[in-house]
Amino acid sequence: MALFTKWREFWKRVRDNWSVKFQLAVRNERTGRDSFSFRLSPRNVFVTVMLTAVALIALTAVIIAFTPLRYYIPGYTTPDERRKYEALSKEMEDLQAQYAKNEQYMVHMERVLDETFMDTMGQAPEQAQALEGEAALVEAAEPSESEMTLREEAGDLLQAVANRQYSDAITVNQRADIQNLFLLSPTTGTIVTAYSVAQNQYGIDVANHAGTLVTAAADGMVIFSGYDAYDGNVIILQHHDNVLTIYKHNRVLLKDKGAKVTAGEPIATMGHSGISDKGDHLHFELWHNGFPLNPLDYLTLK
Repeated sequence: MALFTKWREFWKRVRDNWSVKFQLAVRNERTGRDSFSFRLSPRNVFVTVMLTAVALIALTAVIIAFTPLRYYIPGYTTPDERRKYEALSKEMEDLQAQYAKNEQYMVHMERVLDETFMDTMGQAPEQAQALEGEAALVEAAEPSESEMTLREEAGDLLQAVANRQYSDAITVNQRADIQNLFLLSPTTGTIVTAYSVAQNQYGIDVANHAGTLVTAAADGMVIFSGYDAYDGNVIILQHHDNVLTIYKHNRVLLKDKGAKVTAGEPIATMGHSGISDKGDHLHFELWHNGFPLNPLDYLTLK
């Protein structure tokens, strides 16, 4: 109780003297005159001390934030470390973008080769009606032994290509040893985009006028002929030794699924269907055992 009384008396004196001004003087003993003097109150002293403390804290923060002194504070990085972190961060973003592109490409390839995507419902509107009358004939025809072999090889390639989507990136082998494979130029024109795995370009783009004929690069069988929202009108040929040739962004498809073709036989006309900013062109890809190859290693463009 006595302690509480003392504290109350103390705070009462503080309140009573809070605004009372006191004079502080410095006097010369020899002359007896005041050198200087000024008035103070507890309130002014408190405000001055608080403002000084805030100013010192702000000045310290500025010095730490904008001078090399910050590198001596735990948690701050040196310029070299910061540049290294930024480079690693950019590299990680590039790798993630590369992975996303490869994954999107392989998902798209799986859709193109998937048997459930090969019916007439996946065709472009202008081709669906033309195939309705022929569908019954194709289904009624008994496949020959060679056709069955090609279809089995196509199924194996479908599985191999589909497995690529679970890899971090598409692995590209060296020039494949494909026996008795002689490719003809699938069209005429100018190469506007070369084969480049680093740029996710797994084939070549050949530009020419709309309607330019697209021909089979080798003897084979059509295992897909239809429309895709991304690649437009697409036709895929199955050849011997697990070889696939893919023709994308066509204007019109001239062959249906299951048709046998010979090298140099017209299978489509050039266009720019699907999503593309390269104008009228043919995107031509060559695959072997589920891996992309550079078509220019096996043919000479006309």
